[in-house]
Amino acid sequence: MKNFNFRDAIQIIVDEIIDADKRSNLLHKASNINESGAEVETLIRSKLSLFLPERYMVKQGQIIDEMGNVSNQYDIIIFDRLNTPKFFESRNGTVYYPIESVLAIGEIKKTLKQEHTSKFAENIFHYRNVMKRKLVENTFYGISAVDADMRDVLMFDIRQKYKNPLFTFIFAINGDLMKTNVGEPIDLFCNDLLILNDGYRMHGSIIDGKFKHLVADDHIKINEIVDYRSSPVDVLALFLNRLMMHLNRCHVDPFTISNYISKGEEFKIENEKVKVYDVSNYRTMEEKMKNTL
Repeated sequence: MKNFNFRDAIQIIVDEIIDADKRSNLLHKASNINESGAEVETLIRSKLSLFLPERYMVKQGQIIDEMGNVSNQYDIIIFDRLNTPKFFESRNGTVYYPIESVLAIGEIKKTLKQEHTSKFAENIFHYRNVMKRKLVENTFYGISAVDADMRDVLMFDIRQKYKNPLFTFIFAINGDLMKTNVGEPIDLFCNDLLILNDGYRMHGSIIDGKFKHLVADDHIKINEIVDYRSSPVDVLALFLNRLMMHLNRCHVDPFTISNYISKGEEFKIENEKVKVYDVSNYRTMEEKMKNTL
């Protein structure tokens, strides 16, 4: 019987990404700038999709809210597709999705530069503070199970405040962790930073002697940043594990289109546009069958 080696599978993905990066550099030298980055981005998105459950989709594009606000363009948007309609998809694969379904956003960089983390922080600020985003509270958070919705008790940890926290990350192939910006406000800088050929950075706090990975929506102050340097295989495996753990603790409610029709206001049916018909005398099929016997 043959044995499946998960580490070998990760190594194959790493090799494919590095090969795509090399081809991209050759295309860039040939002045085909648009194509040089597209292959790398497409490959990374496809490999992320490979490791995620079917309910999650990985795309590039923009996000919309019920007020009609549109986000910046993101290289990676990960969303729950089972309860979410697709509003629009262009020929190049760019999609527009309602903000309620989005659980993670990311940027792809061939070579991470110092200013990239600060620029992404600006995009995160726009997403969190300009767009209308609703965080759904976990009724089990910080209280007794007696007072909580039993569904929340079964699905969520008592320390998790929201059901749909946002995970933000940068996926880079080359770069130096020590030369990347980290500053204030700390909650706007991406939660995770992956540099395939250098290492991994995580935001969190040491709680009860253990490092707890955190995102800004976790309602726990981020006190520590951990840099982890290892092989590309270990770095990618850590990222995939972090992403899966985040998605597994999230829940998205079914989408309601009425909020988008009414631009955030309460959706009402006006009386003057409604006419009621009395059909109480209409028989059902069962009633008709009884009368014919």
